[in-house]
Amino acid sequence: MHQINNLKQLQPKDATKWLPTQPYNLDVITALAVFTLCVLYNQMFGQEKTRRRKPPSVENHTSSMKFFVPSSFGKNADALKFKATAQKDVSAKSKKNKKKKNKKPASDNGFSGKGPLAPPPMEDDGDETMNAIKTVKDGKVVKKKTKKQKQQQQNQLKATPALRQAVKESLSKTHDDDDDTPTTSAAGSGINSFQAKLKEQLMGGRFRFINEQLYTMNSRKAEQLFKSDPEAFKAYHDGYRHQVEKWPLNPLNRIIKMIKKLPKSLEIGDFGCGEGMLAKSVPHKVYSMDLVSCRDDIIACDMANTPLTTHTLDVAVYCLSLMGTNLSDYLLEANRVLKVDGQMYVAEIQTRFDNVKDFVRKLDSFGFQLVKQDVGQKVFYFFQFKKVRNVGKVANLPAMSLKPCLYRKR
Repeated sequence: MHQINNLKQLQPKDATKWLPTQPYNLDVITALAVFTLCVLYNQMFGQEKTRRRKPPSVENHTSSMKFFVPSSFGKNADALKFKATAQKDVSAKSKKNKKKKNKKPASDNGFSGKGPLAPPPMEDDGDETMNAIKTVKDGKVVKKKTKKQKQQQQNQLKATPALRQAVKESLSKTHDDDDDTPTTSAAGSGINSFQAKLKEQLMGGRFRFINEQLYTMNSRKAEQLFKSDPEAFKAYHDGYRHQVEKWPLNPLNRIIKMIKKLPKSLEIGDFGCGEGMLAKSVPHKVYSMDLVSCRDDIIACDMANTPLTTHTLDVAVYCLSLMGTNLSDYLLEANRVLKVDGQMYVAEIQTRFDNVKDFVRKLDSFGFQLVKQDVGQKVFYFFQFKKVRNVGKVANLPAMSLKPCLYRKR
């Protein structure tokens, strides 16, 4: 556009007073006019749009949210777009819940719920259809027994007079008589199996009782116990023999192998020999000692006070025989009868030890030095000691004790 030097010529004469005498730039005037029109348009139509717009509800607030980048960021700006999350219809849920609440439970047993931990429904004895339902037990489908089958089972379990008389006669007989008289009937074989099982339970119960007493009393009282009841020793060793069969390893067999490697001229003392199996298994001279003598070659004595002379033994063996509350007396007696540099073999159950190092340290006070040990076994610990010096019985020694080995009561 061309500039006009004098605007007075284009305006009426009445407006000459307010017109400026200086020339204006038409581009600036045009920009101001456009700006003014934009402001007026925004004031007129912008307010009406805001009045018509309703405030968003709280429920649909997340779905109506929109994120955008203004155009002033430029064409190269990356716009962020978020998809609106779909909202579940709450009203539809409430209707479904009402319908579920109105439904009656399938059973009247007071329990509800589904799943593997839910209680089974109670059966109605009066309903014949419920009695025919199959139940699952131990992974097998078993039909419910009828009343007739239940009555037959109860009759089979009832003891008849003939069966009672047969039980009395079999219990009155001794075990040797039972072996001599063969049974021909099925009832007789059943009675014998029942009798054998009953005897085994009684034998195990008496063994556990005697075993607990031997671990919780000193050797002098244990000697008096077997003197007052001679059958107790036999009952104890019968139960002990039955327990040995269940062990993964018999510790006496390992000690026998070790002694067989020693010179045959050595004299050995078996403290707590039981039935004297060590003397039968090795070619050495063995002094077998226990509280009761079941053979002529076994010496009946208290292991804390044996009749052996001083410094006569080359080897002392304690295989599961450190029983009682006076273990210090046993070890002092072993120190008395052993020669200097004599060997002592100890085998004990690993559950009796709280601290193996403490056990070895205390034995050093009794004049025994550790040579070899095997504490890697699951059930038993094995030790080999050497006597290094003589210790008198009046010496001031630490108290020696191990935990008692008690079997579970059934």
